[in-house]
Amino acid sequence: MSNETIVKEYDEQYLENFYAWNPFYPLAATDLRYFLGDQWDTQEKQKLFEEGRSALVFNYIRRNINLVSGYQRKHRLSSVVTPVESSDQLSADQRSQLLLYALNYGDGYKFISETFGGALKTGFNLLNIWVDYRDDPINGDIKFGRDPFNGFITDPYWTQLDFSDCSNVIKRKYLSVNQAASLLPGQRKDIEMLGKQGQSRDDKFSWLPYQRQPDGEDFVSYNEYYKQGWENVPMLVDQETGEYTEWEGNNEDLKFFVSQYPQLEIVKRPKKYIDCHIIVNDQLMRTEKNQYGLNEYPFVPMVGVFEPESDSWALKIQSLVRCQKDPQKEANRRRSQLIDIADSNINSGWIAKKSSVINPRSLFQTSQGKVIWKEENAEPGDIEKIQPAQLPQGMFELQKQFDQDIMNIAGVNDAAFGQTENAQESGLMMMIRQSASIVNLQDLFDNLRYAQKLISKKALKIIQTWKPEKIERILNQKVSPQFFDPESLKYDVTVQEGVLTDDQRQIYFKQLVDLYQLTGGPQSSVVTPAMLAKAAPLQGKSEFNQEIEQNQKSQQEQAQKQEKIQQAILQSELELNKASSIEKIALGMERRGRTQSDLALATERISESEENRASAALNKAKTMVEISKLNDERIMQVWQFVNELERQEIEDRELIGQKVSIQSKNIEGEVEEEKTQSPAQQTTEGQQAAPSGQQPSEG
Repeated sequence: MSNETIVKEYDEQYLENFYAWNPFYPLAATDLRYFLGDQWDTQEKQKLFEEGRSALVFNYIRRNINLVSGYQRKHRLSSVVTPVESSDQLSADQRSQLLLYALNYGDGYKFISETFGGALKTGFNLLNIWVDYRDDPINGDIKFGRDPFNGFITDPYWTQLDFSDCSNVIKRKYLSVNQAASLLPGQRKDIEMLGKQGQSRDDKFSWLPYQRQPDGEDFVSYNEYYKQGWENVPMLVDQETGEYTEWEGNNEDLKFFVSQYPQLEIVKRPKKYIDCHIIVNDQLMRTEKNQYGLNEYPFVPMVGVFEPESDSWALKIQSLVRCQKDPQKEANRRRSQLIDIADSNINSGWIAKKSSVINPRSLFQTSQGKVIWKEENAEPGDIEKIQPAQLPQGMFELQKQFDQDIMNIAGVNDAAFGQTENAQESGLMMMIRQSASIVNLQDLFDNLRYAQKLISKKALKIIQTWKPEKIERILNQKVSPQFFDPESLKYDVTVQEGVLTDDQRQIYFKQLVDLYQLTGGPQSSVVTPAMLAKAAPLQGKSEFNQEIEQNQKSQQEQAQKQEKIQQAILQSELELNKASSIEKIALGMERRGRTQSDLALATERISESEENRASAALNKAKTMVEISKLNDERIMQVWQFVNELERQEIEDRELIGQKVSIQSKNIEGEVEEEKTQSPAQQTTEGQQAAPSGQQPSEG
């Protein structure tokens, strides 16, 4: 399209959007005025002025809004990247670290809180993400920002909080020539020319403060016209494996590539894109497709109360102020009436006869000790004081009820924000009390959580376009191989409570202390003293950590010295046990040698016995010869005598053999017992010595 066609479409689209959103803007502006303290309309102020009364404001709305906004600031959420599958945990950790860097460097958490506060006050704000190339012309720096309710207008028919069904968004801001030129490199001359030509304030964005100052400085209108569209892009599908990828080349290369790989099939699928037309004054400066590499809007809506099914754009989006305006107005009126009645008691007025006092002006004065001089001829009843009206007691109760109504209607109470009379209440009980009492405001915090999740995902997509050198410099380590894979962005960005504020650190420390006490304290708790020291919200914590490190180092050195001493004691006891065992083994060897000597002696005795037996046989033979010379009677006597000697000899020999065998078995048993007892006794003594050496270390 030509430049003139785009500018014309921009004008027409603005009018179409404005016809629907027109009822919303004056109500949002009134909500902001009530928050700032302008809670009387022009007619009421004029009437009070004519009656000589002041338009008093007792702003309860600001307190309630600041309570909710302050609670969010004290309990900010941190964005953490978790992988769909735990196999790529390294890449997820690196993304978390880079996302934290981007949010901190670009003041992301600050603008998230400011955008949430703007939604509480007016109902509708935009949380922006953009890339600043002024300091880093290659990669750019991620920055965040906020657009107030009067700085943008959207397609009136969107229903999704991610703007996925929003066809267009138009934004405007008034900038100086230098500011606009810094955002559009290479087009300074064109912008300076537009600045010299000037531009009268048009009928667009009439609720911007610049539009309300006719005599202000001349700025240029910097307009951004975002338009969402769809286009068909070719996809290559592998029919064998089912894998697919988007083709980013031209059609000729696509045809050649498919001809080389017959298993590939070309499939067309719709893909979303975003065109951003930048218009300065009424001149189109440039058109960018998928700005910052995003095929989605570089901003997310932050809303208060959002009911997309409502057919009234005055009610579709509301702030938290909207429901408090009526009770706030009544509270101001009743309080003003009470003060007026109290003031009238000081000087309710006089009923005076003409010429009854010397100075009639003295009747209008209310100071203490004032004297009113009467005329000489004045009668006693010529001057009478008007009795003041009494303050109705029910007025105070009614005023108290009005004050309580504002808190109840807004869903705000002290317990919701951690205020408790018990200073010793545990962190767990405090969180339970807050969770139970903040239910009325849960939809606001859910919208906040969802908006932060969306803006974090956009930041991750921009981070993936950075060069590896910048990423490695931030991480101080090599980038994961899967980091630049387009398919690796299938992550869930879970927004969970992180320790970003002092209050959260204190609550976290309280929870650790409670868990430490509940799980057995120093004896068996899973929470160690080192964990408590690390989480303690202390001032001068660096010195505290250094002292802890020194104490741990000295304890380790002392433990090492004690361990060396115990090892030396154990070694000496082992050497002593070894010497004792050697001594006992030597004693056993000595007993064994003695046993062998005894066995040899017994054998010698048996040999002597055998020799004696042989000698006896010889003698027997000799005797038989002699006996043959004797008669029969003498032969029988001699034979009996020989048999008796032989029997006694056999008995003696058997008795000696039995004694030797028994003695040999006894000695051999003692030797074997000493051998088996020596290693067991050495092991037992070593085991008994080890605990005795460890006792000082445990002490």
